[in-house]
Amino acid sequence: MSLAERLQPKQPKVWVYDIETSPHLAYTYNLYGADIRPDMIVEPSRMLCWAGMWMGGHKVAFYSEHHHDRTKMVKQLWLALDEADIVVTYNGKGFDNKHVMREFVLAGLGPPSPWQDVDLLKENRRLFKFASNRLGYVTETLGLDTKLDTGTGLWRRVLEGDEKAWALFKRYCVQDTRATASLAQFLWPYLRLPHVGLWSGNTKACPSCGGTDLTPMGKTYTKTASYPRLICACGAWCKVISSGQTRPI
Repeated sequence: MSLAERLQPKQPKVWVYDIETSPHLAYTYNLYGADIRPDMIVEPSRMLCWAGMWMGGHKVAFYSEHHHDRTKMVKQLWLALDEADIVVTYNGKGFDNKHVMREFVLAGLGPPSPWQDVDLLKENRRLFKFASNRLGYVTETLGLDTKLDTGTGLWRRVLEGDEKAWALFKRYCVQDTRATASLAQFLWPYLRLPHVGLWSGNTKACPSCGGTDLTPMGKTYTKTASYPRLICACGAWCKVISSGQTRPI
C-alpha cells in the first residue's frame, strides 16, 4: 500500500447482502388457515444461500449449501459480517439478520462484532409512499438495477437439487444484492446513517459521505434552537452544532 493510500481518510466498511431460505416443511390437515403445531414440523426453514458485496466494489460473493457445504457457507457470512461497520439489507432487520443469527448459534459460533444496520425497507416506509414497497417495484420505479424474474416454483426445483434451478437461484440471489446496493447508493443522501466522521476522524465533514464540499444554506430550526445549515455535494443536508461538528438533519 502506498503512502497516499495509507493517508486516505478511513471510511466505514459497508456490507450489502441478501439470503434465500427454504420454507418450513410440515404436516397439515388444512390448506387454508392451518394451525400447525411444533410437533407437526418435519423440517424447519434454513438458509440455502447468500450473496454479498462491499459498497464501492463490484464483486459479489456467493455461497450455498449446494455449491459448497453448510459449514463453509455459514462461516464465510460470519466473517463478512464480523468485518462490517455498516450492514445494508432490504428487510434485513425483520428477516435476513434473524435467520442468519439462528444459523450462527446453531453452528456454535459466537456473535460477530456489532455493526450499524441500514434496512432499506424501513427507510422506504419512513421516507416515501411508493405504491408498493417490494424491492423490485421500488427499483424499477427509480430506473435502477432490479430483481430477476424467475417465474414460479423455482424454490421447489432447488430443493430437489435441480442443477439448472440452482444456477438460476444463484443469479437471482446475486441480482437481489446488486439491486439492494444500487438502491442504497441512489438513496444514500436520504438515509439515516452513522456519521462517517466516526471512522474518518473528521466530524466536521458531511455525515453521510465524509465529503467536505459543503455549502452554507441558512439555518435549520428546532422548537428551541437554531443551527447553521449546510448541503453537501452528495445531496445530503446537515447542521453545525456549537462544537463545529456536523450532524444529520
